[in-house]
Amino acid sequence: MQNNQKIIGIFGAGGFLGRHLMRQITKLGYRVKVGTSNPFLKNYLLPPGNPGQISLMKTNIFNSKDVKEVLRGCDFVINLVGILYETKKQKFKQIHIDFPDLLGRCCDELGIKKLVHLSAIGASENSASNYQQSKFKGEQILINNFSSSVILRPSVCVGEEDSFSNLFSKLSIFPVLPIVSADYKFQPIYCEDVGKAIVKAIQIKNNEGKIYELGGSKQLSFREFIELVLKIINKKRLIFNMPMKLAKFQSQILEALPMKPILTKDQCLILQEADNIVSGNFLTIQDLGIKPTDIESVMPNWLWRYRKGAFKEFSKT
Repeated sequence: MQNNQKIIGIFGAGGFLGRHLMRQITKLGYRVKVGTSNPFLKNYLLPPGNPGQISLMKTNIFNSKDVKEVLRGCDFVINLVGILYETKKQKFKQIHIDFPDLLGRCCDELGIKKLVHLSAIGASENSASNYQQSKFKGEQILINNFSSSVILRPSVCVGEEDSFSNLFSKLSIFPVLPIVSADYKFQPIYCEDVGKAIVKAIQIKNNEGKIYELGGSKQLSFREFIELVLKIINKKRLIFNMPMKLAKFQSQILEALPMKPILTKDQCLILQEADNIVSGNFLTIQDLGIKPTDIESVMPNWLWRYRKGAFKEFSKT
């Protein structure tokens, strides 16, 4: 195998993006050590690799001993750990600041060659959003603790298991689709491209301390994205631009329910700030030698199942 002497430690591999990344790095021959709270529930990560290529290790990410055990022997480290909303057990400060703080110190102590850290476009100390503030503070403390870190800030990621295009496809069962800040712009990026960017960030030399903003090939307003989803699933729905005051009130109710909230108060604050697009102030995915995929060409690959009669047509093939 190519690169069979190189070992990558990954935290957060069990998420949506991690599953796609695992396929890419195992094809390149890297050995992988995955730090996870419950290895028995992450066996789905093993099939992409050859026997023995992937090791799942029970890890408490806030325990330095556990973290060092994953890092020991690794050449590179990837941190995908992140949350989009807070729960009683998981807070932005713990996940986005405290863990990068610990991880950076451990990488420095063990002589890791490079750490690639996934953040988000819009990360800023001046943001009103706790999410965006925590992302920025996590970046800063990580680079201060471990100078051989590379920061990747993607826009909204789309892919087969995403919680963005799939969410609005599911909501299309209703005649009206309420959205907030219809003119707010995103630069949706295909998850496979983010995976490629992570690999390239590892392979490129002398990029330590750099920040890359990862945007897709097109900038789309919230309304334009929903219209694209509806076009792909061949449905016509009324798109209602919900007033921000109503959205904030609704988010309070949704956050109080015992389920994953569709909208949070913190997300409303993000939608009142700058667009979620490449700013031009940092390096981009093109600087990694990657041409972003046109999401309109790939979204039908997973949204087909939301079309009327899709499974009947599939069963005939």
